[in-house]
Amino acid sequence: MATMLAHPPSIETLAPFRRSRECHTAVPAEIEGDIPGWLRGELVRTCPAVFDAAGWHARHWFDGLGMVYAFRIGEAGIGFRSRLLDSEAARDAWRGKARLGNYGTPTERPLWQRIVEPVPRMTDNDNVNIVRIGRDLVAMTEGSRQLVIDDATLAVDGAVRYAGDTLHGALMTAHPHFDAEQGKVVNVATEFGMHGTISVYEHAPDARRREVVGSWQPARIPYIHTFGLTPENAILVAHPFAVKTSKMLWSSKGYIDHFDWHPEEGTHLVVIDRASGAVREHVTEPFFAFHTVNAFERGDETVLDLLAYPDAGIVAALRVERMLAELPDLRPTLLRIVMRHGVARARVEKPGEAGFEFPATNYKRVNGRAYRYVYGAANWPDAGHAYASALVKTDLDTGQSTAFGDEPYVFGEPVFVARPHGESEDDGVLLTVGSARDAETSVLAVIDARTMTPIVRATVPSAIPLGFHGSFIH
Repeated sequence: MATMLAHPPSIETLAPFRRSRECHTAVPAEIEGDIPGWLRGELVRTCPAVFDAAGWHARHWFDGLGMVYAFRIGEAGIGFRSRLLDSEAARDAWRGKARLGNYGTPTERPLWQRIVEPVPRMTDNDNVNIVRIGRDLVAMTEGSRQLVIDDATLAVDGAVRYAGDTLHGALMTAHPHFDAEQGKVVNVATEFGMHGTISVYEHAPDARRREVVGSWQPARIPYIHTFGLTPENAILVAHPFAVKTSKMLWSSKGYIDHFDWHPEEGTHLVVIDRASGAVREHVTEPFFAFHTVNAFERGDETVLDLLAYPDAGIVAALRVERMLAELPDLRPTLLRIVMRHGVARARVEKPGEAGFEFPATNYKRVNGRAYRYVYGAANWPDAGHAYASALVKTDLDTGQSTAFGDEPYVFGEPVFVARPHGESEDDGVLLTVGSARDAETSVLAVIDARTMTPIVRATVPSAIPLGFHGSFIH
C-alpha cells in the first residue's frame, strides 16, 4: 500500500495564487474605459489553481490542478467564466491518489506498478497553455496527452488523438509554433527510451499525424520548455540541465527531480534543418531558460532571442515550500544568441536591460523574422511577502524599455492582439490578467502596445491565480 506523503504547506491562500472556490459561467465585468471597436473575441487561459485535494498535495507550482478561464469581449461589454479542468490527474487527486508522473510532485505508485510501468505515464493536468489548433481549442502541458476544450462550456471534450505516427507516448512541449506560410503546426517531442530522442515534428492544423522532420540523440536529455523557429530551422536550447534516461526507471520522484545541472558542458544550441533534417550544434556559456522569444536568419547567421537565468535554481525556487518562504524573482535576462554557420562557438549579446518573463510579440507578423519589440511580465518579491509587478516593453533597436504597472495587481503574460490593418509592429493592444494582491477580485487590463498606457480595466469578483499562458481567439 502506498504511503501518504506528509502534508506540505499550501500556496492557495497566498496572493496572487489564491482562487475563488466556485466556477463561473457568465459574470459581467465592471468596465473602466472604452473598448476599441475592433477588439472582439475571447482571451482563453489556463493556470494552476488547486494545490490541495483529499490528501493529495502539489509540491511544485507547475503541478497545481488546472483551471481554464476566459474573458469574452463583445459589443455588450466583457464577460468572465471559468471551470476546473477535468483530467485523469485531477480525478486521481480528488481521490487522494498520484498515479501519473508530475513535474515536481512524487508519485505514490505501489511496487508492482513501478515494475510493470518503469517510467510512469505523464500527467494530463494541462495547466500550462491553451491554443487553437485547427478546429480544436487545445489545453496542454509537457506531457503526451493534450485535452480538447469545448469553446462554449470550457469543459473537456476528449483528448487530441494523434494516429499513425512514430511518436506515441512522447512528451510534447506546451509551446507549439504556427507557420502560417507553410500551413504547419511545429512542435518538439521527447522520447525516453534506451536512447533518449528529441524530435521536431510538423502537421497541418486540421491533421493529427505528426511527421518528424529531424531528430537529435544526446547522451543526456536536456529539459526543453520552448524552442525557436524560422522558415528554415528549428532551434533547441540544450542547456546543461539534463538527465540520463536510466535515472527515471522505477522512480517515484517528480519528473524534473531527475535532472542535474552540468555547467561544465555549457549550453548547446541544436539547429535542425526543417527540409533535410540535418543537425548542427553550437555551444556557449551555461544558462537556463524556460522561454524563447523569437528567431530569424540573418545572412549566414541564425539568431535566437531568449530569457535566461544564470542556472537551474529557478526550478527549485518554484517549489511550493520555497515559494511560501520567499517568492521567486521572475526577471530573467534577455539574451540574443548568434550562431554563424561553420563556427562552433555562439556569440551572446544583451539587447536590453529590463528583466521579464512570459514574452510576447506581434507573433503573426514577426515570428521567424527580424523584429523590433518584445513584451513581458516582470514580477519580483516586494515588502510583506507580496509581488511587485509590471508589464515591460523593450525596443530591441535601442535597448530602451517602458513599463506599465497597477499597484493592487500582479500581472501575468501579456497577449498581443494586432489592430486590423495596423501599419507598425506595435500597433495593437496587450491583454493581461491581474491577480489582486489584497482582494477577491481580478482584472483584465487592455494596454496600448505602443504607449504602454491603459485603455480598459475590466474587473471581476473572482480571485484568479497567477498562471502561465493562453490565446486570444477571434
